Amino acid sequence: MKEKLITGFILILFLFFSCSKEDCVTCIAESKSGKIIETRLACDKDSEYLRGFINGFKERDNENTKDSITVHCAYSE
Repeated sequence: MKEKLITGFILILFLFFSCSKEDCVTCIAESKSGKIIETRLACDKDSEYLRGFINGFKERDNENTKDSITVHCAYSE
């Protein structure tokens, strides 16, 4: 009986940690005139991935448009 209780407790802990909530980030590319050029959304459990997504989106738009676009990103809960 004790082994089943310990096994059950370990399974519950495993499920708790494996079902962690994903974070999402939304990025908007906006022209100087205020027109929205592009919107992107990414969701992932890995915060490093989301930081890379944001940095990549900002770098891509700056390279392609010579700084005529402003990129705004925000995390959603």
